[in-house]
Amino acid sequence: MLFSSKPDDAVDKLKADHDAVEDLIKRIDQAAPAEKLRLGIQMCNMLKIHMALEEELFYPALRQAGGEKAKLDEGIVEHDTGKILINDVLSGKNEKDIVGAKLQVLGEDMKHHQDEEEDRGGIFDQARDSDIDLEAMLADMLAREAELRSELKLDGLPVAKPTEVRISATKA
Repeated sequence: MLFSSKPDDAVDKLKADHDAVEDLIKRIDQAAPAEKLRLGIQMCNMLKIHMALEEELFYPALRQAGGEKAKLDEGIVEHDTGKILINDVLSGKNEKDIVGAKLQVLGEDMKHHQDEEEDRGGIFDQARDSDIDLEAMLADMLAREAELRSELKLDGLPVAKPTEVRISATKA
């Protein structure tokens, strides 16, 4: 498993993922520039896998179970803004002195996103209050995570595709 040792259900797994990302953010904050980039790449790949699990499994199930649409929509938009920075960092076309700033902003955005998911009444509470079989979902998440980890080892994960945030260039 990528993030956690033995979660009881899907929500526990997602929370453990959040904790692992937070720990990595702290390490990035304290790292020397070369180490910061290495850890940042690790964090970006961790986030891509985590976002895939939420977007492919967790969010759709919660939508179907009557989860709060506004919170789920906001979660997708927050993922999308994170994906933009993730793709930028993983592109390898960054000046080393700006990568730290990109990772800082990504970490702050993801911390905000994680806090909202875990807040009282957030989507994790909504999932626990629903009829979703979170233990069965955990098994699906672990299987999908294993697939994504294999893909990461072979060729790397594909570019993260935002679904709701669109970037367009316009003339001022």
